Amino acid sequence: MTEQELLDMFIQERVDMLLNNLSKTTPRKSPEENKRMIRAEQIIDHLSDDERELVQNYIDNFSDLFASNEPYLYRQGFIDGIRVTSYLAKL
Repeated sequence: MTEQELLDMFIQERVDMLLNNLSKTTPRKSPEENKRMIRAEQIIDHLSDDERELVQNYIDNFSDLFASNEPYLYRQGFIDGIRVTSYLAKL
């Protein structure tokens, strides 16, 4: 395992921990939101196989995009924290 892979693994674990904590403090979905989600699933279920696969691929690609951005954003936040700490130490 390379140093970059190890760093990415640590970052992903930390992001997962933070998201887990966030989900504990985030209010649950309202009944209206749940109804909309069920309705969307019903609509998707009634699509043809090709259309359903197309929608699923779109959702998967959208999710992958967000997942790939998380480590970068966390790493940049970490670097920002180091910069602020260095700046404050010079004062």
